[in-house]
Amino acid sequence: MAYGIGHISGGHINPAVTFAFVLLGDKSVLAGALYILAQLAGAVVGSFVVWGCSQGMQVNCDNGDVANGVCAPQYITPSGEYGPAFSIGLNQVSDSISIGSAFFLELVGTYLLVFTVLHSAVHSASGAANAAPIAIGWSVLLAHINLIPFTGCGINPARSFGPMIVDSIGGLSGIVWIRGWWIYYTAPFVG
Repeated sequence: MAYGIGHISGGHINPAVTFAFVLLGDKSVLAGALYILAQLAGAVVGSFVVWGCSQGMQVNCDNGDVANGVCAPQYITPSGEYGPAFSIGLNQVSDSISIGSAFFLELVGTYLLVFTVLHSAVHSASGAANAAPIAIGWSVLLAHINLIPFTGCGINPARSFGPMIVDSIGGLSGIVWIRGWWIYYTAPFVG
């Protein structure tokens, strides 16, 4: 994505990265706010697309296909219908860690990403040039490898926002607004 839209927006697909640019004065507050609104809207649209593409996975749920992971009880809405399959990738804090640890992990993962963006794609002394998106992608991969078991690896408030909104619209608000949901909207901006 960074290569694909880099010439249009500088490759901004993460509100935490955009916020860093605003703090450094590389983006105005107005431009930063508009970028973040576009990122959030894009995440919601993308989540609707994922829901639409995965809707057919629940065809046999009403026939008692409990072996199918999308037929799990947590995906049944209060109206008795099945909501978005696999909650379309909703980030959730694992029961095996504390809220403080989850906050810190999301903070450090986002810091790793923002640090890599600023020092590979922005810093004047960087030698990364056109390879900066590769370095950025590797930092995202590293964060995911380490954070998925604990937090699902948010590190991008827009990426967390889209599934939360669409799952809520799809009737899964009971699994969306649970323990630690706010971490995905605070820790990345601190990081």
